[in-house]
Amino acid sequence: MDMITEFAFNIKNDLLTSVSLLMNDNLVFFVIILALLFIFEKRANKRAKVLFALLLVAILTFGIKQFIAVERPCVSLGLPYCPEEYSFPSIHAAIAFTLMISFLDKKNYPFFILFALFVAFSRLHLAVHSFRDIAGALVIALIAYYLVDIVWRRFYDGKK
Repeated sequence: MDMITEFAFNIKNDLLTSVSLLMNDNLVFFVIILALLFIFEKRANKRAKVLFALLLVAILTFGIKQFIAVERPCVSLGLPYCPEEYSFPSIHAAIAFTLMISFLDKKNYPFFILFALFVAFSRLHLAVHSFRDIAGALVIALIAYYLVDIVWRRFYDGKK
Protein backbone atom coordinates (compact mmCIF):
# COMPACT_ATOMS: atom_id res chain seq x y z
CA MET A 1 0.00 0.00 0.00
CA ASP A 2 1.42 3.41 -0.95
CA MET A 3 1.95 6.12 1.68
CA ILE A 4 -1.01 8.26 0.61
CA THR A 5 -3.44 5.34 0.70
CA GLU A 6 -2.04 4.16 4.01
CA PHE A 7 -2.40 7.64 5.49
CA ALA A 8 -6.05 7.92 4.36
CA PHE A 9 -6.84 4.38 5.54
CA ASN A 10 -5.39 5.03 9.00
CA ILE A 11 -7.63 8.02 9.70
CA LYS A 12 -10.01 6.82 12.39
CA ASN A 13 -13.23 8.79 12.09
CA ASP A 14 -16.58 7.03 12.36
CA LEU A 15 -18.48 9.66 10.36
CA LEU A 16 -15.94 9.60 7.54
CA THR A 17 -16.03 5.82 7.44
CA SER A 18 -19.84 5.72 7.51
CA VAL A 19 -20.23 8.22 4.68
CA SER A 20 -17.49 6.46 2.69
CA LEU A 21 -19.22 3.11 3.12
CA LEU A 22 -22.54 4.64 2.09
CA MET A 23 -21.00 6.01 -1.10
CA ASN A 24 -19.27 2.67 -1.66
CA ASP A 25 -22.71 1.29 -2.49
CA ASN A 26 -23.04 1.57 -6.28
CA LEU A 27 -26.77 2.35 -6.24
CA VAL A 28 -26.42 5.11 -3.64
CA PHE A 29 -23.47 6.59 -5.54
CA PHE A 30 -25.39 6.44 -8.85
CA VAL A 31 -28.37 8.24 -7.29
CA ILE A 32 -26.10 10.94 -5.81
CA ILE A 33 -24.38 11.52 -9.17
CA LEU A 34 -27.69 11.77 -11.05
CA ALA A 35 -29.20 14.02 -8.38
CA LEU A 36 -26.25 16.41 -8.54
CA LEU A 37 -26.39 16.49 -12.33
CA PHE A 38 -30.12 17.13 -12.51
CA ILE A 39 -30.16 19.66 -9.64
CA PHE A 40 -27.24 21.76 -10.86
CA GLU A 41 -27.58 21.47 -14.66
CA LYS A 42 -30.80 22.83 -16.12
CA ARG A 43 -29.94 22.53 -19.83
CA ALA A 44 -31.21 19.25 -21.30
CA ASN A 45 -28.52 19.29 -24.00
CA LYS A 46 -25.72 19.59 -21.42
CA ARG A 47 -27.32 16.90 -19.22
CA ALA A 48 -27.34 14.53 -22.19
CA LYS A 49 -23.70 15.33 -22.95
CA VAL A 50 -22.67 14.69 -19.34
CA LEU A 51 -24.65 11.43 -19.22
CA PHE A 52 -22.90 10.33 -22.41
CA ALA A 53 -19.52 11.19 -20.86
CA LEU A 54 -20.41 9.34 -17.64
CA LEU A 55 -21.41 6.28 -19.65
CA LEU A 56 -18.19 6.39 -21.67
CA VAL A 57 -16.11 6.73 -18.50
CA ALA A 58 -17.90 3.80 -16.87
CA ILE A 59 -17.31 1.60 -19.92
CA LEU A 60 -13.65 2.65 -20.28
CA THR A 61 -12.80 2.20 -16.61
CA PHE A 62 -14.57 -1.15 -16.42
CA GLY A 63 -12.74 -2.38 -19.52
CA ILE A 64 -9.35 -1.18 -18.30
CA LYS A 65 -10.04 -2.69 -14.90
CA GLN A 66 -10.66 -6.12 -16.47
CA PHE A 67 -7.65 -5.87 -18.78
CA ILE A 68 -5.08 -4.74 -16.20
CA ALA A 69 -6.47 -6.81 -13.27
CA VAL A 70 -4.83 -5.10 -10.27
CA GLU A 71 -5.73 -6.47 -6.85
CA ARG A 72 -7.35 -4.03 -4.42
CA PRO A 73 -5.42 -2.87 -1.34
CA CYS A 74 -8.26 -4.07 0.90
CA VAL A 75 -7.82 -7.71 -0.21
CA SER A 76 -4.63 -8.15 1.81
CA LEU A 77 -6.29 -6.42 4.78
CA GLY A 78 -9.25 -8.83 4.79
CA LEU A 79 -11.82 -6.04 5.06
CA PRO A 80 -15.44 -7.23 4.98
CA TYR A 81 -16.61 -4.57 2.51
CA CYS A 82 -13.81 -5.18 0.00
CA PRO A 83 -15.30 -5.46 -3.52
CA GLU A 84 -14.45 -8.54 -5.55
CA GLU A 85 -13.66 -6.63 -8.74
CA TYR A 86 -10.21 -5.37 -9.63
CA SER A 87 -8.78 -2.06 -8.47
CA PHE A 88 -7.25 -0.01 -11.31
CA PRO A 89 -8.79 2.44 -12.16
CA SER A 90 -11.45 3.62 -9.71
CA ILE A 91 -14.83 3.83 -11.41
CA HIS A 92 -16.27 5.90 -8.53
CA ALA A 93 -13.45 8.45 -8.78
CA ALA A 94 -13.56 8.55 -12.59
CA ILE A 95 -17.30 9.27 -12.53
CA ALA A 96 -16.92 11.94 -9.84
CA PHE A 97 -14.04 13.56 -11.77
CA THR A 98 -16.09 13.49 -14.99
CA LEU A 99 -18.97 15.23 -13.24
CA MET A 100 -16.49 17.76 -11.84
CA ILE A 101 -15.04 18.45 -15.29
CA SER A 102 -18.51 18.93 -16.76
CA PHE A 103 -19.17 21.81 -14.35
CA LEU A 104 -15.89 23.58 -15.12
CA ASP A 105 -17.70 26.60 -16.56
CA LYS A 106 -20.20 26.98 -13.68
CA LYS A 107 -20.14 29.14 -10.56
CA ASN A 108 -20.63 26.05 -8.39
CA TYR A 109 -17.49 24.37 -9.76
CA PRO A 110 -15.72 24.55 -6.37
CA PHE A 111 -18.47 22.36 -4.90
CA PHE A 112 -17.83 19.75 -7.60
CA ILE A 113 -14.08 19.86 -6.99
CA LEU A 114 -14.69 19.21 -3.30
CA PHE A 115 -17.19 16.46 -4.08
CA ALA A 116 -14.79 14.70 -6.48
CA LEU A 117 -11.91 15.01 -4.04
CA PHE A 118 -14.08 13.62 -1.26
CA VAL A 119 -15.11 10.66 -3.40
CA ALA A 120 -11.48 10.01 -4.29
CA PHE A 121 -10.41 10.33 -0.66
CA SER A 122 -13.20 8.03 0.51
CA ARG A 123 -11.92 5.33 -1.86
CA LEU A 124 -8.47 5.65 -0.27
CA HIS A 125 -9.90 5.77 3.24
CA LEU A 126 -11.68 2.45 2.71
CA ALA A 127 -8.53 1.04 1.06
CA VAL A 128 -10.62 -0.15 -1.87
CA HIS A 129 -8.28 1.84 -4.14
CA SER A 130 -4.74 3.12 -4.13
CA PHE A 131 -3.53 6.58 -5.08
CA ARG A 132 -2.50 5.18 -8.48
CA ASP A 133 -6.10 4.04 -9.07
CA ILE A 134 -7.36 7.54 -8.30
CA ALA A 135 -4.75 9.24 -10.49
CA GLY A 136 -5.61 6.90 -13.35
CA ALA A 137 -9.28 7.70 -12.89
CA LEU A 138 -8.59 11.42 -13.26
CA VAL A 139 -6.66 10.89 -16.49
CA ILE A 140 -9.41 8.69 -17.92
CA ALA A 141 -12.08 11.24 -16.93
CA LEU A 142 -10.18 14.05 -18.65
CA ILE A 143 -9.65 12.06 -21.85
CA ALA A 144 -13.21 10.73 -21.97
CA TYR A 145 -14.82 14.11 -21.40
CA TYR A 146 -12.55 15.67 -24.03
CA LEU A 147 -13.54 12.97 -26.55
CA VAL A 148 -17.22 13.42 -25.79
CA ASP A 149 -16.83 17.18 -26.14
CA ILE A 150 -15.28 16.74 -29.60
CA VAL A 151 -18.00 14.35 -30.73
CA TRP A 152 -20.74 16.50 -29.22
CA ARG A 153 -19.53 19.67 -30.93
CA ARG A 154 -19.21 17.92 -34.27
CA PHE A 155 -22.47 15.99 -34.35
CA TYR A 156 -24.82 17.85 -32.06
CA ASP A 157 -23.74 21.48 -31.93
CA GLY A 158 -22.84 21.45 -35.63
CA LYS A 159 -26.46 20.66 -36.65
CA LYS A 160 -27.89 23.91 -35.31
